[in-house]
Amino acid sequence: MLYPMPKKIQFAPSQAKWQLSSTQSVLVLVGLQNLRLMQGIQDSVLMQNLIQISNKAKALDIPIVDLYGDDLIQGMQQLGEYASTHPQLIFAGTITSMLKQILPHLQSVTEQICVIDDAILLSNQEQHIQWIDNISAQGLHHMNSYSLTRLWNLSAPAEYVLSSKGIMLAVAEQLDMDVLDIDPHVDLRQCGLDSIAVVSLVGV
Repeated sequence: MLYPMPKKIQFAPSQAKWQLSSTQSVLVLVGLQNLRLMQGIQDSVLMQNLIQISNKAKALDIPIVDLYGDDLIQGMQQLGEYASTHPQLIFAGTITSMLKQILPHLQSVTEQICVIDDAILLSNQEQHIQWIDNISAQGLHHMNSYSLTRLWNLSAPAEYVLSSKGIMLAVAEQLDMDVLDIDPHVDLRQCGLDSIAVVSLVGV
């Protein structure tokens, strides 16, 4: 059931002290398949935030792991493989009872776990706020999608920003397209690259 996304001031401040880095992050999307089937989800703030952080992860070559029901074990194995090189686990999506059970186990592998507090879904807004406050008290990090993408941008290696590849990835992110789908001979304005998107790109 969708509900209004809580505001930043409604959450207890994060107590975590570690610094988020794009080169050490893995984006973990939980239950995305089921989320997409929900009525009204496509126009929701939640889906906009999920798309935003997913596109940013793709643009910066940050690994993305999908965790959902039947493939949970495979997803956990993938997380285990990344743990040595990418110890920062960034969670978004549906907060299931299964995820709540495995988070303490993941904390024994890495202390660098962050939940994107405006890109998750629980049963209702009250539980949403309460759960973020609880994990914050347990030492888990949380931040909103704007802060995440900003910190990823600031910590991205120069080659992702100041190179042909970086520019193409950034353009693809703005257009919500795959890089391989961009035809270099087609005017990007036909694909929806407007002045607002260009200003955003210059900011990157």
